[in-house]
Amino acid sequence: MRLSRNQEIKVGSKLQKARLANGYTQEQVAEIIGCSSRYVGQLETNNTSGSISLIVNLCKLYHITLNDLYGKYMDVDTDLSENISFCGYINLNDEYKSIIDNNINYLNQLQNDKK
Repeated sequence: MRLSRNQEIKVGSKLQKARLANGYTQEQVAEIIGCSSRYVGQLETNNTSGSISLIVNLCKLYHITLNDLYGKYMDVDTDLSENISFCGYINLNDEYKSIIDNNINYLNQLQNDKK
């Protein structure tokens, strides 16, 4: 395998999608991780890349993995949309989780009945 020296790694839009899926503003993220909201914006627009420790902390905050961010650069097949949907679910209260669970069960039953 030959590695490209000048491969530009851009994960800003994935960070932004994950932040929004978790219901955070740039200001809230900045306060939690200890930086400015401008810096969060720069990360999301690929104007800066951030340190490894910062990216790891963002992944923890957003309930995503490093593979979700960098998988396409490492030939790892991942789907961030599945993870974003799941992290949106785990942030719901029990009442709303129950509603979603009931809907999923109902739709699965409908699908099985059509087979």
